[in-house]
Amino acid sequence: MSSAHLFAWRGQDAQGRQRQGRLRAPTAGMARALLRRQGVRALRLQRLWWDPMPHVRPKELSLMTRQLAALLRAGVPLLQSLDMLSRSLSSLTLSEVMQQVHNDVAAGSALHDALAQHPAQFSGLYISMVQAGESAGILDTMTERLALTLEKNEALRSRVRSALMYPMAVLCVAMAVLVLILVFVVPVFEDVFRSFGAELPWATQLVVALSSGLSSSGPMLLLLVLPGLWWWRSSAQPTADQRAPERDGLDQWLLKLPVIGGLLETAVVARWAQTLSALLAAGVPLVEALGPVAQACDQRVYMRLTWQLQRQVAQGTRLSEGMAQSGRFATLVIQLCATGEETGAMDQLLARAGTLMETELDNRVHGLSSLLEPLIILLLGGLIGGILVAMYLPIFHLGQVF
Repeated sequence: MSSAHLFAWRGQDAQGRQRQGRLRAPTAGMARALLRRQGVRALRLQRLWWDPMPHVRPKELSLMTRQLAALLRAGVPLLQSLDMLSRSLSSLTLSEVMQQVHNDVAAGSALHDALAQHPAQFSGLYISMVQAGESAGILDTMTERLALTLEKNEALRSRVRSALMYPMAVLCVAMAVLVLILVFVVPVFEDVFRSFGAELPWATQLVVALSSGLSSSGPMLLLLVLPGLWWWRSSAQPTADQRAPERDGLDQWLLKLPVIGGLLETAVVARWAQTLSALLAAGVPLVEALGPVAQACDQRVYMRLTWQLQRQVAQGTRLSEGMAQSGRFATLVIQLCATGEETGAMDQLLARAGTLMETELDNRVHGLSSLLEPLIILLLGGLIGGILVAMYLPIFHLGQVF
């Protein structure tokens, strides 16, 4: 169905309830026929010429999973639960996706197969745990465990973001102040300096040259920076080609940073251990579990490493041995994994490892905050103070002459 077009529709179902969503069909007539087959009378059908990548925030997905688990735990049938979710979710994208999932399940598909049709919203971790719940007949319990796993992973991301947000915000404000000084304040001093008729100190000449360059080339630099930021954000999003080695450069560089690299590595390992523990506790075999764990890493270096571990385990190597050879895991995590392999309690010990890594992450976040605050003050004071001293040097020299 490569020639299918994307249509946005709005209509009513057999009970007269308002529905909306998107679907793909070769023609508008075929789209209306597909909607009639689903019991929907189309009131409005519009072809979309541009298909933006739908984005669902992790917090919205974990909340939806928690609601689904509550409905199933209360004894509400799956189809009715999906229908209620599709009508009550605040996220339009997620609501449309759940409506399509409901339609696929109503047509006879298994829930995990219906979810697999939307890889942009549901990761391999999500699909694997749902499939395990369906196979064991404990979908309500498994969705609760899945919601807890998603919430823990999002909490780890939030800790890293909160640790980096303050220094980044302060640095952005400082850079904005420096740019304003260089673009609007320094030229005023430059006009005064010209009236002196004397040679300016080298520090003042450097600041004046920087101000002139920024004023003349600033718009061009801005036009180059904005596409760069867009490329960086798009490259950080999950794609189908996560194994491409050329996409690892940025993540490798981040891991090598003196303080931030250790913080990111601790967060990734904690999320890795918690995700693998959840899948093993759900009854997913180790080799199959490592695939969704790689997708849940959100860090390409560890994605490729986990896929490599998956191949090694499939060939008979113990997971703890592969982890030790990689050099990317803390000794404590490797020892707990090895003990779990020997005792058959790997899910419990990996969960314990994830908790210990969370504690270490909290300590690193606290230490980073204590370290960055004086460094930022020194940096800002040095930059702004240096510019001010450079601007007043000619005046000091002029006072010495007279």
